[in-house]
Amino acid sequence: MSDQGTSFLFLCKKMYFDGYTPSNKNLYRSENYQTLCGLAQQLITKRGNEGFALYFCESQYLVDLWAAHFILEYGHPTEVMKTRALYVVNKYAHMSIKIKLAQEEKAWLKENGYA
Repeated sequence: MSDQGTSFLFLCKKMYFDGYTPSNKNLYRSENYQTLCGLAQQLITKRGNEGFALYFCESQYLVDLWAAHFILEYGHPTEVMKTRALYVVNKYAHMSIKIKLAQEEKAWLKENGYA
């Protein structure tokens, strides 16, 4: 795994323990969020959407959710990739365990015209 890939994973972990989620607008101006966005954009450019979508297999620390958001926001996905990314987001939007996260994801889907 590249240094960027490792950094992406570790920053997802940090964001998780700091209580940040991809659709939490309070974090958008934070330095860590900006760094994570930059890493995601670099990795999408380097690996393409298909390569970056391999993070969909990693649900620990919301890595799959972060990856889905970044593909939808920065990846210019095909319809097939958009469907895959939305599947991940919808999985979290319908969780019964993490209610706040589910509410955030439902709101994000609606705000972005996916619901």
